Amino acid sequence: EKMLNKTLEGAAIVKRILLKAKLELISPLIIGGGRSLYGDSDVIVLKDENGQPFIPSSSITGALKHAFDEYEYTGDASDYEENKRWFWGGEYHLKVDGECVKRSCQSAFVIADMILPEGSRAPVTIRDGIKINRKTGIVETHKKFDFEIVEPGIAFDFKMEVLIRKAFDMELFRSFFNWITAVLSGGEFAIGARTGQGFGCCKLEDLTACEFDYRKPEHIIAWLSGDYSNVPLVYDPLQLPRAFHPRHKQFHIKAEFNIKNALIVGSYSGNPQAPDKVHIKSRNHNQSKDIAILPGTSLRGAIRSRAERIINTLGGNGLDELKGLFGWVDDKPGSPEHKEAIRGRIKIEEKQIAWESYYEEIQYRVKIDRFTGGAMNNALFDSMPLWSKDSKDSNETMVTLELSINEYKDWEAGLMLLILKDMWNGDLAVGGEKNVGRGVLRGLSASISLENAKIEIKQDGEQLMIYRQGDNPGWDEKMTEMLENRVAALIDHIEKNKGNRKRGDV
Repeated sequence: EKMLNKTLEGAAIVKRILLKAKLELISPLIIGGGRSLYGDSDVIVLKDENGQPFIPSSSITGALKHAFDEYEYTGDASDYEENKRWFWGGEYHLKVDGECVKRSCQSAFVIADMILPEGSRAPVTIRDGIKINRKTGIVETHKKFDFEIVEPGIAFDFKMEVLIRKAFDMELFRSFFNWITAVLSGGEFAIGARTGQGFGCCKLEDLTACEFDYRKPEHIIAWLSGDYSNVPLVYDPLQLPRAFHPRHKQFHIKAEFNIKNALIVGSYSGNPQAPDKVHIKSRNHNQSKDIAILPGTSLRGAIRSRAERIINTLGGNGLDELKGLFGWVDDKPGSPEHKEAIRGRIKIEEKQIAWESYYEEIQYRVKIDRFTGGAMNNALFDSMPLWSKDSKDSNETMVTLELSINEYKDWEAGLMLLILKDMWNGDLAVGGEKNVGRGVLRGLSASISLENAKIEIKQDGEQLMIYRQGDNPGWDEKMTEMLENRVAALIDHIEKNKGNRKRGDV
């Protein structure tokens, strides 16, 4: 009986932390709700009873818990693991009379389903996707698909509560709360599907946090009346708690380019008066006007293709080597050698193209009869790519590439550096209509983050500068050697694994 009373006393709720905010989408969101009943989309977004998109609590809670497991606790709290289990909930094993018994506990924090504010509507559009044959470089038959997305700029109502019981460690629970607010306020957290291709990035805005101490009558009255003005919680939503550090190192590249000629990532309008093909656009998350974008899907496809080609050229097995980096799914699930899917570790952001850096102009083209040399009948078509407003020698940024690799290996960093070199020198084009010179880039600047250094690369006319971030621009031999060592690690890795190369790989 005493043990029971002690347990009940420890279970008493003594405090409650409440957070209200707006969760704004920075990039398009995909939270799949199955296939369309009307056949107009292969994947539709989840919608509520009013036909408006919403974000279920399970989606963001699961993503937060997975992200939290990527951090290491370096504090001195002896009961950290126990409080972590109480906060996040889950199953655990307990020894009872010498036997191991499975138990479970409820999570102490609750996030409500995120819906749109009353009177708001979210624009939902359809994106097209294709599968490119890695050997021929053309679209595979019957491999076109489409999916619905929620356009960026939309803000959902966000509400989170943390229940603190007497048995819990108050300071640890506050640090858990601070970690969540810092991660969600940073603008790099992603939820939903295709996060590795730049979808689902979100950010908390207009945060209001309160802490209720149920041992104080005025706090109980404030909680019951809904007047939270006298119980604010003082915290920094952008500051990660000092006791938490990432477990794994991360490789990061942010590079800026200009376009030598023109750029087009094809999108097709339903308007018969519009050009046959225009560059894809999305809603600007800062304004309501649509703006041209460079999708993460297009960049990811081009980078993966070039990565496989580099590895194969060096004598390795590109298909197998890249499964752990870019992810892999067996497209023949009925085969006897069917294996589980692999989640990729590389993330490539979807980036907007500043409207002041480009203009759109229709270009007409015809199909030529190879025998007569004349134009073929009914073969006039047009497209409207993006053209750079500045001269070819301008240093004005038009296209930005931002990629990161979690838990990277040195050879993977070396591989990305070689791909950056190809894009920098115009050897790797992106987008469509590459056969007529579209999508050729010219490198301007790049920031490269390794576990022990941040390196800047800049193109100044004919001179290339490589130096440590914060130093004067110039040529730093140590920084150059650091990059070359990663490329050397790639060559060594391929040499060690040459025996795994299969016949027929190209």
